[in-house]
Amino acid sequence: MNFAQLRAFHAVAVTGTFSAAAQALGVSQPAVTQHVKSLEDSCGARLFVRSGGTIELTADALDLLPMVREVMLTIDDIAARLEDSRSLRSGYLSLGVCSPCLVMPILERFSARFPGVRVDVRMENSSQLLDLVASHRVDLALATLTEEVPEFLCRHLVDQSVLVIVNEGHPWWGRASVSVDELEGKTFVLREERSMTRQLFERGLSRASVNIVPRFVLGSREAVKEAVAAGLGAGIVLSRELGFDRRLRGIPVTDADMSAGEYIVALPKPGAKGAIREFMDIAEEVFPSA
Repeated sequence: MNFAQLRAFHAVAVTGTFSAAAQALGVSQPAVTQHVKSLEDSCGARLFVRSGGTIELTADALDLLPMVREVMLTIDDIAARLEDSRSLRSGYLSLGVCSPCLVMPILERFSARFPGVRVDVRMENSSQLLDLVASHRVDLALATLTEEVPEFLCRHLVDQSVLVIVNEGHPWWGRASVSVDELEGKTFVLREERSMTRQLFERGLSRASVNIVPRFVLGSREAVKEAVAAGLGAGIVLSRELGFDRRLRGIPVTDADMSAGEYIVALPKPGAKGAIREFMDIAEEVFPSA
């Protein structure tokens, strides 16, 4: 067993394919395949199962993954300290996000400071992101949460609240706000059930005993925006996700709590090392008000 084998295993585990792992490492796919096979021979266990075009981790691989990631982070730290600096000249970081608009300024500053660190970004719902961090499938996540989760290292960045979005033809286009009671019986385009935006919205409606008409359920905020622009109903987004689409207007909802915080989240032990630590520190630099 050697570091090249462990690095190849980790790359396949987090990217999901041998070809993506080879691209991430800057080596050939046969080299990655050979390293993983040699590691399997050394461990006496199969680590990946190919199913169609996807790669699944075996139970042995899931046990091995957190230990391998810790080794890689420790080596990054040692390399930086030997150079008498905390600066990382190279490395790898896997990041899960639920909203691209918040993570981009953090990525801009991180990549400027550590250009040698490769960052892979994965888009998921906040609830799924916590599962990915817990299983070491991503190193850290930028997630929408109503409160800190004790088993994770959570740093609060900013707060967000749900906005109702409408197009120019909607009666609310000129409104500065709407009361939660005014939502009763109105037609809405919603996100999927695991969406934190939808959960916050429905929690506020439930507390106010307000019922809406969910006409469509769509799998992304971009799809919701396009449906609203097409006149299929009102929609919902978080306040920092509205963007600059002139076809849409975001309207705050009064008399209802539909707010949550944006947190940078990692497991406590990995969160103190290498690129994960640096990314979390930079996130707090970009959003210093927390």
